[in-house]
Amino acid sequence: MANQDEVDASHYKGEENTKSVPITSEIESNSGSANIAKVHLKQANYAISSVTAVIIDNETFESDLNLPDRKGSNVDSSSLFQSFQELGFETDLLNDATYDDMEEKFKDIKNDSEQLEKTGCLIVAILTHGEEDTVYLTDKSIKIKKVMSFFNAENCPELILKPKIFIFQACRGKEIGSGVNVTVVRDKPRDPNQADCIAEHYDYNKSYGVPMRIPNEADFLAVYSSSPGYGSYRSTEKGTPFVNHLTEELRRMKEGEDFYKILTRVNRKVGIGYQPTIPRSDVTQMPCFISHLTKKLVLTKINA
Repeated sequence: MANQDEVDASHYKGEENTKSVPITSEIESNSGSANIAKVHLKQANYAISSVTAVIIDNETFESDLNLPDRKGSNVDSSSLFQSFQELGFETDLLNDATYDDMEEKFKDIKNDSEQLEKTGCLIVAILTHGEEDTVYLTDKSIKIKKVMSFFNAENCPELILKPKIFIFQACRGKEIGSGVNVTVVRDKPRDPNQADCIAEHYDYNKSYGVPMRIPNEADFLAVYSSSPGYGSYRSTEKGTPFVNHLTEELRRMKEGEDFYKILTRVNRKVGIGYQPTIPRSDVTQMPCFISHLTKKLVLTKINA
């Protein structure tokens, strides 16, 4: 029997009508059939000369949603807006956005072909109430997958192979994070293997003229203020620990630094260093991020 790939699932229905025929590829392999298209890969970073950023800050919601006001969220949106502008990003802020407001803004971005051509990276930050797989606009909830799909390979081909960062400051459930107390032995030698890791990413070399099938999920990075199922805290005066540390790290990032490192430091500072001012002393909050990036992502200050 000829070698072929299969879906690792008991029930799977493939799409009968596909827009293009996928190809099989091999990486630096000397074996295999002559009918298999060779796709050569090389290490690369995303080339980012311009960044388009959108911040959606929802503080009040329609009464039928039975959601409390998110007092203090304006501190987060102002901090993010300032950080993005300091980095030279084209930044827009939407306050108390309905679903139609969000959709209209996303369509404006997608319809501006001149700006999209220049844009090397898209950032969408949504500060709102949420659940594990949904976030709330002021009038309704929407699946996170749906929010991100506005700019996937099929719906926004202009951003193919460009990084799309989605930042969600929202609860992902009603559970309260907890942890254990650990005594740190300060005179213990530092483990040299505890350094931050940098993942190596590779890019397709188009010079071979081989057609590529780009997954809809490719080149997305989803950044969450908490882990699945858990709540996310916010101070009515100081904003959220997640956004506070994220903006702090954006201002401190070094030239050429991998964005993964920045997010990992945010994870550590919120997950280990944050203690909410509530009666319980064992409460924690653990941010996380899910990467579908295909190259190394470096965000630097863009000179006008």
